[in-house]
Amino acid sequence: MEELGILPGGNSSRALDINDSGVVVGSSTSSSGDHAFVWKRQTGMLDLNDAASLAPGIVLVEAHAINRKGEILAMGNMDHGGMAPEDHRCAPAPPLSFLLTPTNAP
Repeated sequence: MEELGILPGGNSSRALDINDSGVVVGSSTSSSGDHAFVWKRQTGMLDLNDAASLAPGIVLVEAHAINRKGEILAMGNMDHGGMAPEDHRCAPAPPLSFLLTPTNAP
C-alpha cells in the first residue's frame, strides 16, 4: 500500500485505476473543488487541470482509467464560474468525457 497524497487545499483523494507501469489516476479534493489527478512515483500527484492543452472552461473532476500507453479517460464539466443568470437556473449538465493522450514534449 502507498500513500498518494492530496492536491493543494484538499482533504481527501481516491484512486480509481492503475496501469502496468504503476501510474495511478483518480480524483482529489482541492481548494477549488474536485479535480482529476495522475500519480507517478517519480512526480507524486499532479492535477490534470494544469495541462496546457486543456480547453478553457473545462474542469476535469475524475480520471477513471489509464491504459499501458498512458491514455487517460477523464470526466469533466464546463466551468461557468458560478455565473448562471437568476432566470436561467437549471439542473447541472451531465459530465463530459475526455481521452487524454500523453505527448513526448520535453
